[in-house]
Amino acid sequence: MHRVIARSASTSAESTTTQPCCSSASPHVHQDSSPLKGRFVLPAAEWQQLLASHPGKSPEEVLFSLITPASKLARPPISGYHVGAVALAGSGNVYVGVNIEFPGTALNNSIHGEQYLLVNCLHAGESSIRALAVSAAPCGHCRQFYSEIKDADDLEFIFGKDARPKFLNDLLPERFGPADLQDEPFPLLLEQQSNSVAWSPEAEAAMAEAGRRGDSAFAQAAGEALAEAQKCYAPYTRCHSGAAIITTSGGVHSGGYIESAAYNPSMSPFHAAVVAAVTAGGLPDGYGQIREVVLAERPDAPVQHAANIRLLLQAVAPAARLTVLPTRKA
Repeated sequence: MHRVIARSASTSAESTTTQPCCSSASPHVHQDSSPLKGRFVLPAAEWQQLLASHPGKSPEEVLFSLITPASKLARPPISGYHVGAVALAGSGNVYVGVNIEFPGTALNNSIHGEQYLLVNCLHAGESSIRALAVSAAPCGHCRQFYSEIKDADDLEFIFGKDARPKFLNDLLPERFGPADLQDEPFPLLLEQQSNSVAWSPEAEAAMAEAGRRGDSAFAQAAGEALAEAQKCYAPYTRCHSGAAIITTSGGVHSGGYIESAAYNPSMSPFHAAVVAAVTAGGLPDGYGQIREVVLAERPDAPVQHAANIRLLLQAVAPAARLTVLPTRKA
């Protein structure tokens, strides 16, 4: 275990009704008068009301109309290019995804709008996605990322000048996917995962010390990081890991590692936790509101996230602390 860099002294209240919308690293907050109202999820009942208020329009066309307000929630301080993605999930809820960029870091740390969307659905417990509308044609990176989900071939992609659905086989024919790396069937992304992960004795000692200090936020973050590792999607390397962000207002937001058969499109647990934080309104004034990141990962795993997270924090949240809690196979 190692802890680096001091705590941030600033504080800020978290919000769930308004969201940042700017191309800067410290985005301003805008009021959204669209059906989304600055939210990253539109409940099923509101979606049905929206459909009823647009007679003569198909669900795909109405979904397509939400792209513009969704894109205003993006955080692209490097490119200035706002991506909005909107999906109708199996539950009937509609979810939003946007692109996220980290100034002062390599471009491959960016979160693509379609990636954000899939993680948003995952965090909400969705098991399927019916249709996805996005600002522009998904890049190859995202097409590959969506190859990991159950029923990937049935997912409708909507983009371009019309709302005519396209499918993954159209966008990525003869693709490399999960079946190319695994001979036996296994739970795909959005299906339930159960990984045998537990704390090491060193991590248990750190947890006990946190309890003696009365650090409830750290205890919650550590618990969530472990839970994320236990349910993360890492079928190829089995390097199960999870992370939790503690904000300066005391909020805790977590995410788990998500692998791709193509490796490069994989998403770190920190990036997944950033999605959770932005979705919940936990970082309204930018990444400087990250007070601490708690990472749960196996110290002997061939895939490690601590070094990259440390570099990211040095660039976007230099006052934040990184705590790595080692795990073991349960």
